[in-house]
Amino acid sequence: LAEALKTNSTLTTLNLRYNQLGDEAGKAMGEALKTNATVHKLDLDDNQLGYQAGMAMAEALRTNATLQDLGLFDNGLGDEAGWALAEALTVNTTLGSIYLGGNGLSEEVQAALNRAVKGRKPYQHVGL
Repeated sequence: LAEALKTNSTLTTLNLRYNQLGDEAGKAMGEALKTNATVHKLDLDDNQLGYQAGMAMAEALRTNATLQDLGLFDNGLGDEAGWALAEALTVNTTLGSIYLGGNGLSEEVQAALNRAVKGRKPYQHVGL
């Protein structure tokens, strides 16, 4: 699926929540987002993605200029991936919403995420 997403030219919304994809599949999805130019909404909630997937998503957000809504709720990403996502949000100008609750993020990381999008346009929502 991640390989197909790299060259996809029509799919704009993809809901994969509750599929137990795991860290490797999540990492592959992050890699695919680096080149995908059509997906606007991606829901990966509750897929046991983990740290590597979180880092791959953060890297993808640095370059992806299409994605507007990303669901990563309840994936156990942890603080290190949370820090990387906060940093990525400072350069990404297209993502409007990201959902990160249930990822074991500390208060410090949550604050950094909120700071990263404060005053941004388009309005960016961080669901914690």
